[in-house]
Amino acid sequence: MAAKKISKNIKFEEALALLEEQVRLLEGGDLSLEESLEVFKYGIELSQICTGKLETAKQEVEKIVAADGGNGYRLETFQDLEVK
Repeated sequence: MAAKKISKNIKFEEALALLEEQVRLLEGGDLSLEESLEVFKYGIELSQICTGKLETAKQEVEKIVAADGGNGYRLETFQDLEVK
């Protein structure tokens, strides 16, 4: 089984679907040890891509919150919201 290349522009949903496919292959138990290892490595790469994309999205999420006295608005980052 040759190592698969992952596109730099892969979308989160595509990477997640490929990761789920790798999990199904491993759970199937029909692969040789060498094939299982390749599928596992590919799954780890996909997992890292998914985690990176989720972290990026988390950092970009902002909430508009009414400022003191309702005189305006300010942006509050996702991280700020977690502390409350």
